[in-house]
Amino acid sequence: MGKAFPEYLKPIICGSFPGLYSDPKFEITSPQDVKYNCISWAMMHTDRWTATPAGYPYLDGVFWWPPGAEDGSDISCLIDAFKHEGFELCKDCSFEEEWLKVALYYNPNTNEWTHAARQLRSGLWASKLGQSYDIHHGSPSTLESDVYGKVYCIMRAPFHSRKK
Repeated sequence: MGKAFPEYLKPIICGSFPGLYSDPKFEITSPQDVKYNCISWAMMHTDRWTATPAGYPYLDGVFWWPPGAEDGSDISCLIDAFKHEGFELCKDCSFEEEWLKVALYYNPNTNEWTHAARQLRSGLWASKLGQSYDIHHGSPSTLESDVYGKVYCIMRAPFHSRKK
């Protein structure tokens, strides 16, 4: 299917995301890559690091944020960024052939966004773990953890409107 990754990596990743221990769909699918992050991956960009200027001033301008999107770390800002990329809120994460769905995560204690995952054409979910690996997982809930918090909402965009 692709490059096999050492089995010792799975328990390390599961240590941060305990829901993956019981997820039979969990698979590491790419090597580490610092060129893009989870937000970029969910938006189907692998050529940029997507971050709000207000949230990542230490990156010294080496990031991208959708032009016109609200700038900030509140989950509403991430929702606005995805709206600027053609996404709309939807009711659930069930697979729909014609839609690309994303799950947006947040820290319920601070209301700050933390992660985004996207649904593949196969119905599986895919995530980019920061500067680390890309993974597949069975549902958005398997990544809920102290690291990424909870799923805040699901958004969708027509597949035909996406570049890939």
